[in-house]
Amino acid sequence: MNIGIIGTGQLGFMMINEGRRLGNRYFTLDSNGVGPASLIADAHFSPEEYRKFVDESDVVTFEFEHVMEEALSYAQSQGKLFPSKEAVDLKKDRSREKDFLSDHGLRVAEYRVANSFEEAVRYAKDFGKAVIKNAYGGYDGKGQVIYDGSVSETLKGDKFVVEEFIDFDYEASIIAIRDRDGNFTYFDPTYNYNREAIFIYNIAPTEDLSMPDMALKLMQALDYHGVMGIEFYVKNRQVIINEYAPRVHNSGHHTLLGSSISQFEEHVRAISGLPVPKPVLYRPSSSINILGQDLDHDKVVKILSLGESSVYWYGKQGIRRRRKVGHVNLTGYTRDKLEERIAKTMEVLYPDGVSNYI
Repeated sequence: MNIGIIGTGQLGFMMINEGRRLGNRYFTLDSNGVGPASLIADAHFSPEEYRKFVDESDVVTFEFEHVMEEALSYAQSQGKLFPSKEAVDLKKDRSREKDFLSDHGLRVAEYRVANSFEEAVRYAKDFGKAVIKNAYGGYDGKGQVIYDGSVSETLKGDKFVVEEFIDFDYEASIIAIRDRDGNFTYFDPTYNYNREAIFIYNIAPTEDLSMPDMALKLMQALDYHGVMGIEFYVKNRQVIINEYAPRVHNSGHHTLLGSSISQFEEHVRAISGLPVPKPVLYRPSSSINILGQDLDHDKVVKILSLGESSVYWYGKQGIRRRRKVGHVNLTGYTRDKLEERIAKTMEVLYPDGVSNYI
C-alpha cells in the first residue's frame, strides 16, 4: 500500500520508521523536501504536484494541522483522506474547536469570542484571570498571552478566544485510536510537565478519570479514523479538555519504547484497514523533549548509560530556542525508578535549566 503523508516533520519521520515493517511505501508532500520524513520517504512531491501525490497514494494522512488546503480537499474528494478534513478545519479556528467540543457535551474552560484585542481584554477582565488566544494559527504557546490585571503584549488579529484561567492540579493527555470500522482503543493516559506552553516530559501511566470516555465521544462525533491526541487540565479529579490534535502527538512518543505497539504504528494500521490492538504498557514510561541544542555525543553516552533509555534525533536543519530537535525515551520497573531517570536525564540535557532552551 502507498501511504501519502502531508508534511515532512518528525511525526511523519517516526510514522514511516514504525510503518516500514508493514510493507508499505511512503510518499511525502512538502515545499522543500529536506524535512526528516522526506529524507527517508520512498518519494517526495512538491506542492505543485499535490494531485499526482494523492493519485499515487492509496490513503493520505498528515502529520500537522497547518498543511496545504488544496491537498487535503483533493484527497478528501477522492475518498483517501484519514482522518477527515473536518477534524483539521476545526483546528484552524480555536473558537470553532471550542464550540464543537462544548456543543457535544465535552467540558472546556469557560470562554468568550472577541473580534478585537481590546474586546478580548475586556472579556478577560470579567474572568479576572484569563488566557487570550489568537483564534487562527499558533501552537506551543505561540499567539497567546495571560491576562492577570494586565497583558505583557498586544496580539495582532481580528478574532480571539478568551478562556478563563484554570488553576489546574496537573496537565494530562490521552492517545486514542479509532479505525475505519469504528473500533476504538487507547493508550494509558500520561501526566505531562510543560513550561511556557512547551511539552517538556511526561509520565505514563496516570489515572484515566473520564479521559477514555471523552476521547470516544469526540472521535465518534467527528467520525474520526486514525490516532488523536487530546490534552486535558485536571482539577479536583475533574477533567477539562484544553485541545485535541488530529494526528499522532508529542505526548505519545513514550510508546516507542515502553508499549507493545507505538502510536505511529497504530495510526498507520488504523488508516490502512489493519487491526488496531489494545496497547499494553509494559513498564512506567516517559518521553523528554530535546529542545534548542545540537546532538552532543557526551550527552548521548550519559543518557544511554542510564539503562532503559533511547535517543531519537530528528535531523532537522537549524537549531534554535524552543525547537524540538529530538527526544529521549525512558522506562523504569517502578515509577520511582523512572522519575529518578527523568531527573538525571534533565540534568544531562539542561544542566543550566530548561528555561534557557525555551
